[in-house]
Amino acid sequence: MVKQFKINLNRLEGYAQRLERKRSLRERITLTVITLLVLATMGLTYRVDQRMREIVDTKEDQFEHIVARIDSLQKAGQNVSKQDVLALARLDAERVLWTKKFAAIADLLPEHMAITKLQFDRGVFTISALTDIVAHEKEFDKVKLLMDRLRATPRFMEDFRDIKFKSSERDTEDGQELLHFTITCRLGSAGTVRASQAVGGSNDRSDRLSRQLGG
Repeated sequence: MVKQFKINLNRLEGYAQRLERKRSLRERITLTVITLLVLATMGLTYRVDQRMREIVDTKEDQFEHIVARIDSLQKAGQNVSKQDVLALARLDAERVLWTKKFAAIADLLPEHMAITKLQFDRGVFTISALTDIVAHEKEFDKVKLLMDRLRATPRFMEDFRDIKFKSSERDTEDGQELLHFTITCRLGSAGTVRASQAVGGSNDRSDRLSRQLGG
């Protein structure tokens, strides 16, 4: 008895073709994805480049405007008198730098004390504040502590002649005793005269103000 075997070569060839077709499809998909990524990167790079160019152009325009403004000011400055220059120099030398004084007050303020009002008038800087009153403390202890700290701080005392206690008042809120108090700081005698002259007062008014403040 003869046995026969049949081999379907067409079926094997079809399987190989399908594998080749899948491999080719994967390659095309990968190539497409890479192409899209490259195009997206190029587009993003172009947009960033355009934005940077706009920023550079804007900065260049601003620079040219500043240069033109400086040239204009330099030309205008040729007509500034010696008196004007000296006046500006005196104004810069005699100004009171309030920012550093306010910062000093904030740094030196004792615990459980708060500023309620700051006022400057006619050469006198007034500080109003409140603090709680503890049973074992003297009423004036924290007020004196603040005054001593301010006196010992050059950046605060730089333009002032002295610090003095002005007034105080006790109060009770929600069962807590509070002390409202006010202290004053006077500009130095030279500073007082400068302050009065700066607001355009007459010589008589400046002299009266200086005498009132002890100048």
